[in-house]
Amino acid sequence: MSDKKISYLSRDFSSVRKELEKFSKQYYPELSDDWNDSSVGSWLMDLAASVGDDLAYHTDRMYQESTLDSANMRSSVLSQARSNGLKIPGRKASSCEVEISCVLPTDSTDISVPNWNYAPIVQSTSIISAGDSNFQLTEDINFAEQFNKNGYSNRKVVPSRNSNGNITGYTVSKSAIAVNGTTKVYKKVMYPNDIEPFMEIVLPEENILNIESIIFKESSDITTTPSIYEYYIDSEQYRISSEDAMTYRFFECDSLADQYRFGDSVNYGTSNIISSIYEPSLYDDYTSNGAVTRYYRGKWKPLRQKFITEYTDNGYMKVIFGASNGYPQLPSNGTTYGDYVASNIINNDMLGVLPKEGWTMFILYRVGGGVSSNLGIGALNKFTLANVDWGANTNNTNGSIRGKVLTSLTVTNISSALAGKDSPSTSEIKYLMKYNTSSQNRAVTVTDYRAKLMEMPPKYGAPFRCSVIEENNKVEMDFLGLDSNGNLTSYLPQTLVENSIEYLSNFKQINDYIEIKSGKIYNIGVMGEMFIDKNYNQANVVTSVINKIKEYFSVNNHEMGDDIFVGDLEKEIMLLDGVIGIIRMKIYKIYNGGYSSDVCPLPETSEESVCGSEPSEGFSLKDEGSISREIDLDATDYVLYGDYNSMYEIKSPSSDIQIKIKTR
Repeated sequence: MSDKKISYLSRDFSSVRKELEKFSKQYYPELSDDWNDSSVGSWLMDLAASVGDDLAYHTDRMYQESTLDSANMRSSVLSQARSNGLKIPGRKASSCEVEISCVLPTDSTDISVPNWNYAPIVQSTSIISAGDSNFQLTEDINFAEQFNKNGYSNRKVVPSRNSNGNITGYTVSKSAIAVNGTTKVYKKVMYPNDIEPFMEIVLPEENILNIESIIFKESSDITTTPSIYEYYIDSEQYRISSEDAMTYRFFECDSLADQYRFGDSVNYGTSNIISSIYEPSLYDDYTSNGAVTRYYRGKWKPLRQKFITEYTDNGYMKVIFGASNGYPQLPSNGTTYGDYVASNIINNDMLGVLPKEGWTMFILYRVGGGVSSNLGIGALNKFTLANVDWGANTNNTNGSIRGKVLTSLTVTNISSALAGKDSPSTSEIKYLMKYNTSSQNRAVTVTDYRAKLMEMPPKYGAPFRCSVIEENNKVEMDFLGLDSNGNLTSYLPQTLVENSIEYLSNFKQINDYIEIKSGKIYNIGVMGEMFIDKNYNQANVVTSVINKIKEYFSVNNHEMGDDIFVGDLEKEIMLLDGVIGIIRMKIYKIYNGGYSSDVCPLPETSEESVCGSEPSEGFSLKDEGSISREIDLDATDYVLYGDYNSMYEIKSPSSDIQIKIKTR
């Protein structure tokens, strides 16, 4: 028997049958005389070959589905992704910037200002529509408030006048972000059989975009739905009123092993009563060149009440809570010591705590998104549902006037609604999985530091541009911001510095030291002399040239430390209609006066102009005390070399871009 051998290369029905016939004839010739199709031997051969074929098929498929590159079944790819720690994304909702306007009456005592008592509060639960697509605001829009929730000024006021020039009212506009989707609430009372380690709740709806918030009320007889404000209070435990049940908020995290979250620096104890209209009290306002920015103070807080989410294979969203029931497990006579130890390990609240029996759960979630939610500018133009509140002024204002204000309410999207996306395909999940392991939620390289800083919630501040270098374990970060005119500013609010250091402290290496400084601004001017085709409108050609230079030097198109190639700019100008040739292009460094005091270190020619006494052929300056010096482009090979902590900027394009023309 030991000498008998078979081939393992046969893996389909016909080859397996042939191998069985060969085996039988070789080792059992006396039993293999009759192999016609109607014989018992042929039947046995077919039976054995079909079993071998089936086994080979399933073995191949099992191996195929166990390897990422060859897997075809979506469930196999999803399983591998989860095993490798990839948080599988779902549908993505489009978003856009909207402008909401209303007309307010003048103040009865001072017509130079609106009567802010009639300023409405458009709640985030309002629905803005474009056909079948519904959008909701990311925050309440209070027309009486200058700032949004992230601390940015987003209000403009324009007076309305009659034929005599007298002010009759004010059109007040607020910009805000609207996101596709509809907010819904899932309610469930917690029963004893629901509470178990790593409790799972599957929401009964498809196309769920995300979980906004989860709160629990310490009661099972809650008949009213909590107000929208309760879901966003930055505290794990709080009461809305003395009669209200204790509320426990659970926060979403990337992993149940996460121990901290970045939130408001305000601390609330379990006995504190929190107003139903929640507003963090710790923030700082900063003014730079007319721009007012509000930064809230943030810090890392311990996280016990937490949950994670993941999508099931059929597209439903599953919410997973922690393992601890919040109190120690005591051994009983029927419990072994090993069971007791294992129970305490699982009951460790480091992986999160469970809600308790008798609590009522409220899950605030959003439904919508997809490619169909992408819309053009102006598509959103009406309120399907306008939930408006008047705050404390409801009872002390004229109802008729409030009605007129409400009637004047308009909305439109001033930017395209973009970024809507369907659930990722199987091939997309494969690619996400391949590159997932490179991200390990820490900051080691300078790229890691910059990427992590950009993840800090916007309400706690964010620089417009940031550069990072590291030397001898000192991580130097240089920030630049934008003022109200969209120009660069090196002004560095202290709260932004403190929040950035606090946020990065959770990701930095233990021996790294972070220092944050203001970046440098190199203001420049451009003078161009060129031939223009006389058959073209000269003014239009000059305007096109100026716009091209503005676009090329725009700070939105560059990062700190970027080199700027003047030769490439000349090539783009030459492609414009009406431009025959460039005679010369000059770049000037400008500093002092109304410009930055930082001086570009590039070599310069001898030409200099000071406001009030510039040479006739020099660069014309308008700001008192400003100085310009021509950069020697020949010495720099027509390259404006950047320092790691600097950016080039044309501060005033209307005066700092000067074009001289000749016609042919």
